Amino acid sequence: MKKRPDDDAITVLSILLILLVIIVSSIFLITILTPHHDSVPHGLVASAILQSGDSIRLIDDPIGYPSDTHEISGFTMTSKEGPDQTIGSIQLSVSPLIGDLAIDMDRTSIGFTFNGKETFLTQKKRSPLNPGEWAIISRYGALPLGSANDDDILHAGETFDVLIVLPAPLHRSDHFILTITPYRGMPLPIRRTVPPRITGVTQLPN
Repeated sequence: MKKRPDDDAITVLSILLILLVIIVSSIFLITILTPHHDSVPHGLVASAILQSGDSIRLIDDPIGYPSDTHEISGFTMTSKEGPDQTIGSIQLSVSPLIGDLAIDMDRTSIGFTFNGKETFLTQKKRSPLNPGEWAIISRYGALPLGSANDDDILHAGETFDVLIVLPAPLHRSDHFILTITPYRGMPLPIRRTVPPRITGVTQLPN
């Protein structure tokens, strides 16, 4: 059977269409997978953050440090000096809820409520920490990963230790609330009461 010129034209058009699909697909994959080094996450990371932003959880009980503690994990603190036996700073550990992917801690807010008044705290990247400020002081991952990235995106399997310098010292039997709210997420309220005995490292159980 004799080949018609139209057959050659159809074959060339099919090849061009296939090449076009491959090029567009490649550009799309590069766009969503390539990291962007600015303050706003992009691509798959951004999608994961938007989907899992309401799924932060507390790991173990927070611990309180006396007001006269001036350095923790390399962070110098300028806590307000209070009477003996007061808590000036709190350390806690957070992780994404099991099954979720990523939480942007740079867009996460932390509120401190005491005596009916809520104060929103300010994130710091480096020492020193002043009253009303908080920082990520360590990052680590669960086995078998073992270690965490050095960015402020809390990924699945990672845990961040957060140090908070309180706006004012807490006394024995004081009630307070720390509220961690991921961007576009549900708040995680942490309600605690200062125990009758304050030590160098005071556990703050539920």
